[in-house]
Amino acid sequence: MKVLFFEKDDRFVFGLPLGFRDAGHKILVSGSINEEKVYRLINKFRPDLIILMGWTVEHTDSNLKLIGVTCDKYKIPLVYWATEDPTFINEFSIPLIKKTNPKYIFTISPSCIPIYESLGIGAAHLPFAYQPSIHQPVTCEEWCKKNIAVVANAYPNVLSWDENHYRHKSLNILIKPLIQNDIPVDFWGKYWDKMEPYLGTQITPNNIHGYLNYLQANNVYRCSNMIIGLQNYHDESITMRTYEILGSRGFLITSYNSRLCELFTPDKDLIVSSCEKETLDYVDFYSKHSELREKIKENGNKAVSEHTYKHRAEKMIDILKKEGIL
Repeated sequence: MKVLFFEKDDRFVFGLPLGFRDAGHKILVSGSINEEKVYRLINKFRPDLIILMGWTVEHTDSNLKLIGVTCDKYKIPLVYWATEDPTFINEFSIPLIKKTNPKYIFTISPSCIPIYESLGIGAAHLPFAYQPSIHQPVTCEEWCKKNIAVVANAYPNVLSWDENHYRHKSLNILIKPLIQNDIPVDFWGKYWDKMEPYLGTQITPNNIHGYLNYLQANNVYRCSNMIIGLQNYHDESITMRTYEILGSRGFLITSYNSRLCELFTPDKDLIVSSCEKETLDYVDFYSKHSELREKIKENGNKAVSEHTYKHRAEKMIDILKKEGIL
């Protein structure tokens, strides 16, 4: 089967498309698009399936309408993987659906499935995963050898917009106690210099390293002693980075999420903290026990091996075949 992905963002280009490749299918990733390029790619590649993912700069109104019209014209099934659910289902996912008219929706949020079905569109749960050819153990260089590291955007806009968002609690459990107790943490990602209102103190500027290329994040995951991984929900999806950190054989300390604890075993595959004191205790204990960190890294890496993008691609195809779309 030939699968065309309209996307250029590294977070998605090096994920699900490679999973379809690993499952034995031919893939084509568009890069930036315009009307001429969309028609040229379809006429030359002649895909059996077209997939949209996430929320990225390619998702302009004009591009989305163009993709929807073109898929209808060529009678090629279009499916959408909604990775911003449930937070932005009304702001982004549903408007996208209205512009593109996909044949089926995959969502990282099980609670959104009934919403899509109420709109007359079939939907299924498809969680994030990791790509083994990208997120894997590496030889460590000095720049990424840190004791405690965070790789994430801070999202102060989301925090200010929704004071009940679970990310507030995750920050308070995992990062706030470290910063307020002067425990050094190195941050990669955007907007950490704007987090004083949410952390109660300013992060030391020398510990903020800014944007990190997606293909370099693996180095930090693997080579730092401990990775702090925020969660966005208490009982919904777990973050993309959760899978990627474990796939990179990183030592992950994260906050509670019910689905995470169904997939992985706390204190065996990763560390799950439920309060500020636990975070401080875990960091203190595992800073002194490298042999235990290595064992947990090994266990986590084995546990996540069943959650690759090849597995997700195969699940997608099975569902689309059962639904009569393929």
